Amino acid sequence: MKYRLKYIYSKIKTAGRSSHWFICAFLLASCAQIVAPGGGPPDKTPPKIVKYIPDSATLNFKAKSIEIYFDEFIQLRELSNQLIISPPLANTPDIKVKNKELIINFDKNEILKPNATYCISFGTAVQDLHENNPVDNFKYIFSTGSFIDSSIVKGKVENAFDHKTEKDILVMLYTDFSDSVVFKKRPDYFTKTKDDGSFQINNVRADKYKLLALKDANANYKYDGENEKIGFVNGPIDVLEKQKILIDLFPEPPKKLFLKKTVYNSYGRIMFIFNKNADSVTIQPINHTFKKDDVITDFSITKDTLNYWFRNFDKDSLFLKVKNGSKVIDSLAFKIITKEAALKNKRTPLKLLLISSPKGSKTVDLNSELKLTFNNPLDPSLFKNAGNGIKLTEDSIPYKLQLQESINSASVKIGVVRGAVKVPATGSSEIDAGMVPIALKENAGYNLFIPPGTFTDFFGLTNDTIKIDFKTREEKFYGSLKLTLLVPETSGNYIVQLLDEAGNPARVNNIKKTETITYQYLLPQKYTIKIIYDMNADYKWNTGNLLRKIQPEKVVFNADPITIRSNWDMELEWKLLNN
Repeated sequence: MKYRLKYIYSKIKTAGRSSHWFICAFLLASCAQIVAPGGGPPDKTPPKIVKYIPDSATLNFKAKSIEIYFDEFIQLRELSNQLIISPPLANTPDIKVKNKELIINFDKNEILKPNATYCISFGTAVQDLHENNPVDNFKYIFSTGSFIDSSIVKGKVENAFDHKTEKDILVMLYTDFSDSVVFKKRPDYFTKTKDDGSFQINNVRADKYKLLALKDANANYKYDGENEKIGFVNGPIDVLEKQKILIDLFPEPPKKLFLKKTVYNSYGRIMFIFNKNADSVTIQPINHTFKKDDVITDFSITKDTLNYWFRNFDKDSLFLKVKNGSKVIDSLAFKIITKEAALKNKRTPLKLLLISSPKGSKTVDLNSELKLTFNNPLDPSLFKNAGNGIKLTEDSIPYKLQLQESINSASVKIGVVRGAVKVPATGSSEIDAGMVPIALKENAGYNLFIPPGTFTDFFGLTNDTIKIDFKTREEKFYGSLKLTLLVPETSGNYIVQLLDEAGNPARVNNIKKTETITYQYLLPQKYTIKIIYDMNADYKWNTGNLLRKIQPEKVVFNADPITIRSNWDMELEWKLLNN
């Protein structure tokens, strides 16, 4: 190109200065466009190692630094998340990149263990500079002794309650078998789990070890108690023996009960949230004496949240003591929200509201109960005869209804008078013999009408008019499952949960011996069976305790999801193994 430019220039050298510069600039721009190279395929080749100083797998290692040379320029990405040095060092080495060189400088105060094999694993942190191609599973190994240890420990870590797995759970080996070692010392070897919970510790010295797993919240390689999760293997493991290691990870129960949080943002209700089961807690007013009927306390299903409802209080502030047995665990003061202010609040006005019911025009399952849930506790003494005003019609044919009393509850169930099916609109003279659930008919339309003032809540508020239309499916839409569980001849209880596709319990049963459970009216979808070995028969799952060497209660799932189809009956037999 330069010759072509020289030739043209000689032809125009007698032209004016401005023409000369214009033509040269044009030709230079044209020349740059003509010689631009075309694009090639992207580089997908990771950097290759050219040389180690000292060599990898060096014996009697005494160096203070390591240099690793690659065939192209490199970079480090997410090194803090990828780097694993086992056995762990007292001080993190200085690791840096210089062009094509990776340099590892040990801390000047670092003292390596004698006769130990060290493995520095970079994961995918070492990558080429331009295309980010990683050197996958890159490691540097050396020994401070006369040989390289080659034993391997591998297995899997699962959360004990639901068998879910997590990435980056620490799996640690100790030659110290004392109970307190995980609280005080760093491990002799460690690794981190992959997404699927699997782990593998390489280059382990042939020996017996204490094996633990830890969800390390503060990255100090030590167990700091109930804020972290722990798991352990019963007894020492011998790395020379083939083992299928499965570690159950669990949170230990908090040793001390304390109040985590209070919520007071609505009239007459304070919510107390605790760090664990708190059903032994009581709330004691300090500056007021309430009548018995002016206070309601109710716990959440998990027993860690307490709702404190109060009324007929005319002071500016309420002072309360929170007591666990005879011990005061907290004292609190609340500036009172008055009823007048709550009634005028446009954002969250004080009203009795229906918050859960058959969902409008949506389909209601045949086996479901008619249940209404309100935002405040209802006064059951004021709706014993409320069923006379409520109207439920099935394709315009009315039912004679009755309400189930529920002391200090925000929910009420609607049923029919025992022995009564359908009655004329004028009513019936049948004797009220108790309530039974309404047997909803298949493929039918229903209308539920509740007149205003039917329900009165704890604060004297009444409901507005409620109208709900809903319908049912055909019976053939559902499937069924007959589950036979063959139980070992051991004492205890087994909690059987049929989980839907979202993992929520669709049905729950408790059995103590071999039994067949029949599930009717199942929605067509995939289900999983979860069984808790409730050996102390307290009807809940219990976690473990490290120092007492108690593993969490065993939880098992069926191997494959169970597919339930419409108008389909399935039978399944499952033999449970001893705990």
